[in-house]
Amino acid sequence: MAIPWFMAPCDAAAGVPALELGQTEALLAGLAIGCFGGVVAILLLRRRTARDVRSAASSVASPETKRAPDGRPVSAELQPLLQSVESTVAQLRTRLDRVVPERDAFLSALSRMGDGVVVTDRNGMVTLVNEVQLGRLQLPEQKVVGRSFIEVMQDHEVNDVVRRCLVGGRPVSAVVETAPGRSFLSVTATPVGRDGGCAVVLEDLTEVHRLERVRRDFVTNISHELRTPLASLKLLSETLTSGGADDADLLRDYLGRIDVEVDRLTQMVEELGELSLLETSQVSLEMKPVNIAILVEGAVGRLEAQAERAGLSVTVEVPDDLPEPMGDARRLEQALVNLVHNAIKFTPAGGAITVAARRDGAAVSVSVSDTGIGIHEEDLERVFERFYKADRSRTSPGTGLGLAIVRHVVQLHGGRVWAESRPGAGATFTFTLPLDGRAG
Repeated sequence: MAIPWFMAPCDAAAGVPALELGQTEALLAGLAIGCFGGVVAILLLRRRTARDVRSAASSVASPETKRAPDGRPVSAELQPLLQSVESTVAQLRTRLDRVVPERDAFLSALSRMGDGVVVTDRNGMVTLVNEVQLGRLQLPEQKVVGRSFIEVMQDHEVNDVVRRCLVGGRPVSAVVETAPGRSFLSVTATPVGRDGGCAVVLEDLTEVHRLERVRRDFVTNISHELRTPLASLKLLSETLTSGGADDADLLRDYLGRIDVEVDRLTQMVEELGELSLLETSQVSLEMKPVNIAILVEGAVGRLEAQAERAGLSVTVEVPDDLPEPMGDARRLEQALVNLVHNAIKFTPAGGAITVAARRDGAAVSVSVSDTGIGIHEEDLERVFERFYKADRSRTSPGTGLGLAIVRHVVQLHGGRVWAESRPGAGATFTFTLPLDGRAG
């Protein structure tokens, strides 16, 4: 009995079953028959497909068929599919009509937000940024979107908040001091989307921190300003009650000192009330053309005797053809008196004070310069704060509210005020008054 070829022993050299001659011929014949049958099957399939195509074409050409949107006819068998497609397209169009306005409204609201907003993907790459943050970065959108968050913000503390949000998948908040003592950001990172990105809201707290610092300094300063006269009054009253009242000369001297301290406290209370009204704009200005020469003459005249006692010379430089800005003459004179008085306080004997006015474009500028002790650069921006003193160790007469009142009076008139100085080189305080009559 012959052994089937697939059970035949292998030829070790060739690695295939050893076939006899007759078996090899039978195998080749079988392969040939199989190939022929495959070719025949393919030809029959092609003929049937051609027949089906001709049938479909004839049915499409029939007058009962519908036509697709591009004008081509659709057979009856495909019409249900076409209707389903048309229904789906209509639904998508409806949803799109609803989503697009919502998206536009969202983007519009995002652009109008007062806080900066940055959206990142799960890898920390920026995918969306609003206009506020673009303005802070001073970069166009195409230079922000697609870049890494750390590359855009360039702050490792802010980036750490975003990193912790992306890694932990939970909201993370922190207050970051981006510039020591000058700039503060509230950073809130919240996970968004299914892909693991996050939305970062950046709120600028710089002004809040500045106001908080001003509030703390105000409490400290007013406590200091009140402590000195109160302590003096306490000492004077204790001396008088312990027997000093029996000495007529001592009594007269102490009563005079008490009167001075009470006047100082009264002035402080009045100026605090005046400053409160100015800060809340609860004052009405009597706006009329102001003759600057008369204004300067009145302010200098009120303090002329005090300047002479301090051994100071006062010079006035006001041109005759200076235009007259609109303003409240009484309040502007009050502001100028405060500036001249400030110059007298901090100018040693033998120094000089100059009050000048000139036209400055669409405004008139008035300046008070002295040859006094000067002001450090870091104090120039704060000298107009209530009770602020550049040198805490120096005790000087006054309430410490004069320059704050000057700032608010000038701002109510639509002008601006600033100081220029160097230590030991005197100081110049200047304010402007617009000539177009606009007042804040």
